[in-house]
Amino acid sequence: MGIQLLKRLLCCVCAAMLLLLFIPAEPAFAEEKYPVVYGDVPDGEEICVALITEEEDYTVEPGDSLWKIAEKLWGYGNGYVELAAGNRDLISDPDMIYPGMTLKVLRKENIITKESRAAYMQAGEYQVNTPYGWTVGISQSGDAWANFTWSGDSDGVIACLIRDKEKETVKTVQNFEECVRRITEYAEKNYPKQVSELEFEHYRTENQDGASGEMYLYSYDWQISPEYPDLTCKVCVGLKLTDHIQAEFVGYAFYDDIHSSVRYVTATFEELYDPEKGEEFTVNNSNMDIQPQVEWEMSGMFNSFAYVDEFFGSLLEAVTGSAEDASPADKWTKGYRIEGR
Repeated sequence: MGIQLLKRLLCCVCAAMLLLLFIPAEPAFAEEKYPVVYGDVPDGEEICVALITEEEDYTVEPGDSLWKIAEKLWGYGNGYVELAAGNRDLISDPDMIYPGMTLKVLRKENIITKESRAAYMQAGEYQVNTPYGWTVGISQSGDAWANFTWSGDSDGVIACLIRDKEKETVKTVQNFEECVRRITEYAEKNYPKQVSELEFEHYRTENQDGASGEMYLYSYDWQISPEYPDLTCKVCVGLKLTDHIQAEFVGYAFYDDIHSSVRYVTATFEELYDPEKGEEFTVNNSNMDIQPQVEWEMSGMFNSFAYVDEFFGSLLEAVTGSAEDASPADKWTKGYRIEGR
């Protein structure tokens, strides 16, 4: 079977919606649909949300000015105003800084969109921007399924899992450096041949209305089978924590920029709950789910590796006709399944 046909079949989303991703003969990665910029926004483009990194120290060097530092760190000198405001306890005159001075620096980036109008979904206690033109459906392959997904023709698929915020999740991500280490070790131990180019991001988000939240991203390349070395899928996983909700998004695509789309969706997720109404809060009654949910060390976070492994592994078996050697009892060797979620 030709590799291009195999890629097409592996990209299908099986259930009420059938999605065939067009795979070009040569890789042609798409331009970011929702790029991040520093400083001034180009004409015709609109800021939808700001990404703010953790505070860091910067030691002033000989010849530095606030303009030069802002240009060095953020790519635009006009950021010196923001830099001075964030260090007002040290800086009384923006023109008076000296070598050796330690400044507190927050890196602020803006996600922009060129779309003339935003598409979004609102469901009671939350809303989220969706990639314009994408459609809603479900996906299934073997024991892997998601009952709420967005898909965009050749743009990829994003599976959604929105639920009440769990204390275990907050505890897991509160030390992000440790979180990165544990996820990396898990991937290296359990999926050494499948996972490569593993990268992580952490931001505080702030939209145009002032709503904020914590956002965590990790992305990687997934090698579907060593027998087909060119069959690599790009995966990006987003986690957004608001006051009462945790929203997780698992996106995958072959040659499209799935990272940009998942980052956009995750960053724009916003809680709408008003505690003054006195109503009992929960979003768990929406029955939104992704399976399999396999236990791992990252308590409270969805295990995307097990999901992707089952999803694409089952598609490959269906396409090639290979048999499933493992019995159901032996299937989840990398963790155990969570029943009743």
